[in-house]
Amino acid sequence: MALGALSTLGLGSQGVLTNDIIDKLKNADKASLITPIETRQTAIQNKIDEVGAIKKLMSSLSTSVTNMTYDTTYENMKTDLSGSSVSIKTDGKVENQNFSLDVTKLATKDIFESNDGFAAKDSSLKSGDITIGIGNDSFKIDIKDGDTLEDLVKNINSNTDGKVEASLLNVGGDNPYKLIIKSAQTGKDNQLSITQNSDSFSNDIARIGDPAEDAEFKLDGVSITRSSNKIDDLVKNVTITLEKEGKTDVSLKKDNTKIIDGIKDFVKKYNELSKVLIGDTKYDSEKKTAGIFQGNSEIRGIMRSLSDIVSTTISKDSKMAGNFGLDLQRDGSLKFDESKFQKAYDSDANKTIEFFKASDASSGMFNKLESKLFDINTSSKGTIKSLKKSLEDESKRNQELQAKAQAKLDARYEILTKKFAAADAVMGRLNSSSNTLQQMIDAQFAKK
Repeated sequence: MALGALSTLGLGSQGVLTNDIIDKLKNADKASLITPIETRQTAIQNKIDEVGAIKKLMSSLSTSVTNMTYDTTYENMKTDLSGSSVSIKTDGKVENQNFSLDVTKLATKDIFESNDGFAAKDSSLKSGDITIGIGNDSFKIDIKDGDTLEDLVKNINSNTDGKVEASLLNVGGDNPYKLIIKSAQTGKDNQLSITQNSDSFSNDIARIGDPAEDAEFKLDGVSITRSSNKIDDLVKNVTITLEKEGKTDVSLKKDNTKIIDGIKDFVKKYNELSKVLIGDTKYDSEKKTAGIFQGNSEIRGIMRSLSDIVSTTISKDSKMAGNFGLDLQRDGSLKFDESKFQKAYDSDANKTIEFFKASDASSGMFNKLESKLFDINTSSKGTIKSLKKSLEDESKRNQELQAKAQAKLDARYEILTKKFAAADAVMGRLNSSSNTLQQMIDAQFAKK
């Protein structure tokens, strides 16, 4: 059938068979055949989008939970110092305690200086040697003709097993550069002895000030000596640095600020997820509306599995989340009672920490939640990935079904349009013949 015949459809039938009628018929069939598939596709895509939103909320919750499995969250200490003769650094679990440190002498290094100065760093030296003694060790440093002052410094630093440090110091004047030799470590055992046999140093290389000495201080009145000003073997997991002479009172107290902040963040993220999952699966009988995943056992199971961990985790002394300020509410949300937590923490900080983050890295509440969230949200066989794949497969099948239905509908109306066009042409010819016959009849009557 020629295109012109289709574009003039209705002329032959005098408006009985038109494109408008075909369109109305096609739209009616589309409403019954295609629209339900399109509606189903929209519903599937909405579910896919919602799974993406749930995954994002779960990832946020996972981050919060993982933060609560780190040792550093629980190891903060509040350090109060009355005095400035020492500084304190804690590392690991430290018990609450108070002690006093009275520093009477700092550990020092042995320092020697050449009495002779040199005009430049690259001043040439004359052959000879320098012997440096430290403890039970002795190092002979040879000097060759033409060696520079900088060469000597490099040789000392490279050939004294890291026990001696050499450098050049610009003290000003006509010959400003002097050779400085010192022990790498503090303490009496690191005292130096230096003899030089070189015409480059017409005067001695002499000690500056007193020989190296050990630190002397008192811990709660007990006299102690150490070779270093940095001491980490007196108080477990505490490093004490002696800064100057004087007395300092030290108070160490566990600081649970990061724990409380972490629990608050966890509760916030937990409740955000709970609100969405409950809304997605509930049915409102009054409004007669259903959540997007109403009746979906997988989605319902996510929140149930998380709340089960919170409600069933038991400490070694048979205490549960409620004893530490965490209570599940009737609406599925979590509530954190900070004062209740603080009371438990003050009573026994270690047992409180053990409930949330167990030393065996598996039985603590947050350890369990971390594992469960991984299984649900990240694992290739987890609920989220499985549900998303199932929905994507359903979407693909539905799109294929829609394409087939559309093709079938288009083919049907292509045939119907051609039939309309043929019928319209026949009716046009009949109408034309009828008009001709009428004219002949009218002409005969006119003759009479």
